[in-house]
Amino acid sequence: MIKIGIRAHDLGRFSAAEMARTVRAAGFDGCQLVFAKALTEPIDFHDLLPVKAAFAETPIFMLGAYFNPVHPDESVRKAGIDSFKEHLYAAKTLGIPYVGTETGSLMGSPWGYLPINHRRETFDALCGVIADLVETAEQADSYIAIEGAWAHVAYSPLLIRELLDRVQSPRLKVTVDLFNFLHLGNIGTRMEILEECLRLFSEDIVIWHLKDFVVRDGQLKQVGLGQGEMDFPALLARIVRATPGAVLIFEGVTGGDIAPSLGLIRRLITKE
Repeated sequence: MIKIGIRAHDLGRFSAAEMARTVRAAGFDGCQLVFAKALTEPIDFHDLLPVKAAFAETPIFMLGAYFNPVHPDESVRKAGIDSFKEHLYAAKTLGIPYVGTETGSLMGSPWGYLPINHRRETFDALCGVIADLVETAEQADSYIAIEGAWAHVAYSPLLIRELLDRVQSPRLKVTVDLFNFLHLGNIGTRMEILEECLRLFSEDIVIWHLKDFVVRDGQLKQVGLGQGEMDFPALLARIVRATPGAVLIFEGVTGGDIAPSLGLIRRLITKE
């Protein structure tokens, strides 16, 4: 059965116990957790039992350890790699199935679009980093969920497929955020992009990030689910049929948009 979660820090910032209660009170089945953004107390990676106890009744579907794997500053890139590896071991201890990241940008920080992001040599560098992380995932008995985005290095479903083929490990899975693959030039083909994801790697999709958008001032702007251009009845119908074991995560849905968005998605899933 499809589960629905939320990115925890979209609810606010709390202690571990209070965050777990807040996720449940909001009506979600679980959450995606980024320690530093969601929790008020510092995390001791050598003693994770307090976090495990706090979330005993609230599943953490994915541990967010997002970093820029092609950051042009080698020291920043190495720090991100080391942190991600630490999160892979933490995920095993906490019983969290996946640790997630995106594919980065040579802009550094923030991770914006540069034409060089889409060059072959940049993709080759990304593959080397992910292959290294997969070795750690195998040692830690954890799984990586990689997420593509048009502005980043793996800017299309086809490149995510190539990354999977290059690395060739069952420890590498996929988070699909359809919104992240969009830009003004391709929003009219968003359902075709969804179908491409399903055709190329549906068996590896473990997380779907749900977002909605409108075009405003020449840019794509996020709005609450059901308030924008995404056709959620069609979207959810395909997701539920093709990937019934995947988890739906609300990302960037905040405040007063949370409850109606959750109501919409639950109604659509029930119909399926």
